[in-house]
Amino acid sequence: MKLAIAFLFLALVKYASSQHNSDIQLIGALDSLNRAIDHAVVKKDLPFLNKYYAVDFVFTHGTGLVDSKDSWINNIATSPAKFVSREHDSTTVELHRNLAIIVGTLTVHRTGEKDNMYALRYVRVFAKRKKTWQLVSHRTTAEWHL
Repeated sequence: MKLAIAFLFLALVKYASSQHNSDIQLIGALDSLNRAIDHAVVKKDLPFLNKYYAVDFVFTHGTGLVDSKDSWINNIATSPAKFVSREHDSTTVELHRNLAIIVGTLTVHRTGEKDNMYALRYVRVFAKRKKTWQLVSHRTTAEWHL
């Protein structure tokens, strides 16, 4: 009986460890996807953005402006202003089965009529839909100019 309990305990520890390792891998993959989305904004990689922004994506800017997927991608494609860089820092990923919440800081360099550099804190929500993680919501919670 003690031997059976010991084997059961070891099996549970191994299972928990494998779950932990897969969570760590998923967290890394989601953090990378989060960064890749903003690199795609800089490159104006519209097919990439169309794949990873959810159909019901909502972008709430620090100014209060709210963009849908279509309006945000249209802005990226047609705006005379150009993103030079969009770099993340201090990101944390919180997993909830097929939902992930990412909190972080994004530093943006944009050119247009004048050079504009600013940073913002954000909360982003990703959902796993049809085996693909997609960005459902971006909400800027604080913004400051550099």
